[in-house]
Amino acid sequence: MKPFFFGLVLVLAGCASQPGPRVAATAFDPELPENSAWSIRGRVSLVRGEQGWHARMNWHEADGHYRLNLSGPLGQGALQINGAVDGMVRLQTADGQQYAAADADALVLSVTGWQLPVTDLRYWVRGVPVPGEDAGMTTDGQGRLARLSQSGWDITYNRYREHVGRGWPTRMRLETADITVTLVIDEWTVSPPVTQPAGPVP
Repeated sequence: MKPFFFGLVLVLAGCASQPGPRVAATAFDPELPENSAWSIRGRVSLVRGEQGWHARMNWHEADGHYRLNLSGPLGQGALQINGAVDGMVRLQTADGQQYAAADADALVLSVTGWQLPVTDLRYWVRGVPVPGEDAGMTTDGQGRLARLSQSGWDITYNRYREHVGRGWPTRMRLETADITVTLVIDEWTVSPPVTQPAGPVP
């Protein structure tokens, strides 16, 4: 995997979002190019009934690849998930066991027994819906997502960090059936978009 180079660090400082008008998915501008590199550091908790786990989370993405590290879930020590956005996903446990699949969500579920929407979360965590998928959305007074319903999950954005004209989520809650996932992002790191040359260089 290529090294990650990031130019702009955003440190946690919250601004609460208030519900605003409901808008259609096609009317919402993600304002984040797909080729941007980014990383987050924070915490995740997952609760199902009386069971649950908590973990430290580090997520890096660049050049169409991502790496998600979860430290401490289920008392296993760590999980590392590596994959291409449109390709195979590999998961490694703390004891060195490795697994591979085409679907990150199904892979996590089969290995851990827990449901974590890794595939869609790479969009939701940036405060945007998954492109091309049906979604119900509510924005706040600043045009940021306050609530999102997509792929069977209900997401509430509790807090943002404003920087250079854009809000970056720093606390969000995801719910589906009897599962609740809470993300707290302590630090955002983002880079300018990677531009591609128009043609071959002579």
